[in-house]
Amino acid sequence: VCAVQETRWKGEGGRFVGVKGRRYKLWWKGDDGTGGVGLMVKEELTDKILEVRRKSDRVMVVVMLIEKLMVRVISGYAPQQGRTEEEKDQFYDEVFEEIGQAGPDEFVMLLGDLNGHVGAKAEGYEGVHGGFGYGQRNEEGCRVLELGDIYGMVVGNTLFKRAPTRLITYRSGESMSMID
Repeated sequence: VCAVQETRWKGEGGRFVGVKGRRYKLWWKGDDGTGGVGLMVKEELTDKILEVRRKSDRVMVVVMLIEKLMVRVISGYAPQQGRTEEEKDQFYDEVFEEIGQAGPDEFVMLLGDLNGHVGAKAEGYEGVHGGFGYGQRNEEGCRVLELGDIYGMVVGNTLFKRAPTRLITYRSGESMSMID
């Protein structure tokens, strides 16, 4: 399963796509052609899908039953720094609503671009942050950590020690960051 952001496709739909000789089913929801989200699922898993829900051009959900485990995969594309608080609140309301719909034995994964920097250290979020991040925490990163704290989730890319150069997910000129 792969979450994609900035699909830049208008409307919504689903179709099979080929990537490196493999086939995936891609579902997407777009806006005016500038943003959008999607979820790609390996063709062999498509018969396990119970529901595809397109909440908005920023939040999309696939619910699957794999063996006896219910899995809810959420693709999220949070508003960037500088966007209005209303936009950010709406995004997090949609994510909270989706996670809240999960049953007690359901496995929930929130994937995507949450546009937050959770920083190098856990500092108060030891159950959520693994201690192996990068850079400074920002306000959006605090939102990510608070969401994780409320729902007992972890920021997966902070769990494993890596060389500093492997922590950087975005680089432009002298600017470097790890987007969580």
